[in-house]
Amino acid sequence: MHRVLMVEDSKMVQQVLRHLASQYLHIPVDFAASLRDAAGLIKNNKYTIALVDLNLPDAPNGEVAKLTLKFGIPTVVLTGSIDEFKRQQMLEMGVVDYVLKENRDSYIYAVKQLALLLKNQGKKVLVADDSATSRTMMRQMLARLLYQVIEVEDGQQAYELLINDRDIKLLMTDYAMPVMDGFELAKKIRSKRGRDELAIIGISGSGSQSLSAKFIKHGANDFLTKPFLPEEFHCRVMQTMEQISLIETIKDAANRDYLTGLYNRRYFYSYAQQYLENNNQATCLALLDIDHFKQINDTYGHQAGDDVLVELSEHLQAYFSDMLMARVGGEEFALLMPNCAMEQAFEMLDNFRFKLSSTQIDAGEHLISVTVSIGVSEYLGDSLQDLINHADIALYDAKGGGRNQVCQYGSDAEE
Repeated sequence: MHRVLMVEDSKMVQQVLRHLASQYLHIPVDFAASLRDAAGLIKNNKYTIALVDLNLPDAPNGEVAKLTLKFGIPTVVLTGSIDEFKRQQMLEMGVVDYVLKENRDSYIYAVKQLALLLKNQGKKVLVADDSATSRTMMRQMLARLLYQVIEVEDGQQAYELLINDRDIKLLMTDYAMPVMDGFELAKKIRSKRGRDELAIIGISGSGSQSLSAKFIKHGANDFLTKPFLPEEFHCRVMQTMEQISLIETIKDAANRDYLTGLYNRRYFYSYAQQYLENNNQATCLALLDIDHFKQINDTYGHQAGDDVLVELSEHLQAYFSDMLMARVGGEEFALLMPNCAMEQAFEMLDNFRFKLSSTQIDAGEHLISVTVSIGVSEYLGDSLQDLINHADIALYDAKGGGRNQVCQYGSDAEE
């Protein structure tokens, strides 16, 4: 589990950092006020990242940063003053970043940096450069940012990896490489992977001022000229990845139902269509409808109805955690069940239906008993629309048969 260490001797600043950590980090944070306290905490805990004051009463010369770095903890430094010597000293030590203590915004920036770094953990970055020295330097700097780094020495190798591994989120590519240069690589991969899922930073040791514009026109998000300062490298990478993260957040919000947080109808149908086109294994699709939902709204109010929808969504996510589900109508939900033949899907859905019928939902001042009717159909090579229509027919039969039951399309009941 991730854990953050913050070392700061000022109680007032500690209070500010505690508040900001609760807003942005949402993981355990330990505080120390001295080098001695920090050493004790490090001895007994494993930390993902640290935010440390450069000047402490018992460590006035950055000793606490040296301690955290010695234990391999990526470290962001807080400092009350900065000069060129101190800045160079910190960068040579290998700190991720430094933040000048000026006002509350400085602390917000520092904690947001920690949040961004935590998001980096496990994300894959591909470095394409024919120079082993350059690759090593970039790998070391990216590792400080908690990325998982993959290296290749030419554009063709990079292209093949990027096509086959969609988990690679950032490409750092040199311009002059054998087989396929950086321009061609950026242009070719952009036809396969858009800016919303892959960031590209072009790199070159050439002094040509036109290279940056050419790289960006060929699909790169940004450009760096060798030799670059570690500080500039860090800023460019972090800003580029923050943009990708913001795009992902916006896309995800557009694909979600505002109330329940489940996917919406549009995303469900789009994903299900792609899934059926690319997979041949047994698959079922279920439609679930809350019984007498209008009566719940009329009796207890619309807020209670919303509470029922939210809690039902939570039950669905807990029970069908590895399946795609969506709210596709007011009180109707859809569930895509991969690797499930009809018999298995029916059993799972009926168990869920029974468990839900035995549970009371907390809707503010009321405990409400809720049941669902479910229709399920099996994919037999027909279209997605046919699959949905068949599940809808089965749902209609479940409603007509008395509700609180599962009906399958194609059973004797439908014939």
